[in-house]
Amino acid sequence: MILDVNMLNVVLLIFVIPISLLFEGLRRKLMARMQNRIGPPVWQPFYDVMKLLQKGGTDSRANENIFFRITPLLYLLTTFALFLFVPFPIISFPFDFILFIYILILGGALYILSGFASNSPYGSIGSMRETTLMICYEIIFAIVIITFVLYTNIESLMSFNQNFLFLKLPLASLCLFIVGLVEMRITPFDTVEAPTEIIGSVETEYSGRGLALLEISKALKFTFFIFLITMLFFGFKDILIFSIVSLIMLFIFTFLQATTCRYRLDQTFNLLIFVLLLAVIELIRINYLVW
Repeated sequence: MILDVNMLNVVLLIFVIPISLLFEGLRRKLMARMQNRIGPPVWQPFYDVMKLLQKGGTDSRANENIFFRITPLLYLLTTFALFLFVPFPIISFPFDFILFIYILILGGALYILSGFASNSPYGSIGSMRETTLMICYEIIFAIVIITFVLYTNIESLMSFNQNFLFLKLPLASLCLFIVGLVEMRITPFDTVEAPTEIIGSVETEYSGRGLALLEISKALKFTFFIFLITMLFFGFKDILIFSIVSLIMLFIFTFLQATTCRYRLDQTFNLLIFVLLLAVIELIRINYLVW
């Protein structure tokens, strides 16, 4: 394994949580303005997390479950670990994208476990929905990453240096974009959370530090997919250009969330089956071109 000591990469990793909370604040503010509201201040996510970290959890039967207490922390750690590979890799070794895919799937599994461990019907329903969708979107994500790797003929994500790859891999790019929407819980694919249907879903029984860790993890996941899509679609290495494009992607995701309606579980699942088919077609096409 090779450790990259590039200072920029290390600094980004250190400040990725504040950056993610800032992105969440910008998302809330943009959402409010699109809906003709004033909205909260950009720094509101920082206030929310700090307040929750100072509070203790509520007394409930769920607190007796060890998984209920530790899964938010483990979910945060796995989500944070994704930034070791994206957007500017800190670790690099042959076929590191396999570990990258595994960590993302592990994070999804921990999120599901946290819902079941909460001993709440709302959390269990959210976890069951996540399990149903995860069958499709994690497979799609793996196929898409492998497609990008095969097309660029690289063994490590650190070697990725292609620009405007979304023009050369349109189907894979579309699939990754839709998977990103599902993972970030952006309408019409916020089926797992669905606040008007199952309140807070997995987060319903969490409070205090546990809820703070889940909120930070959600912000990290949102930022991760913005960085990943910017990295794979456009491939810019210049930090200024990369930041500008990331903010544009933030605006696009927020616009979709503000202007679309939620799909039902069966609608989302059926669409993901179709997206899975597109991902397989793109992989076959790339294999034909490579060989």
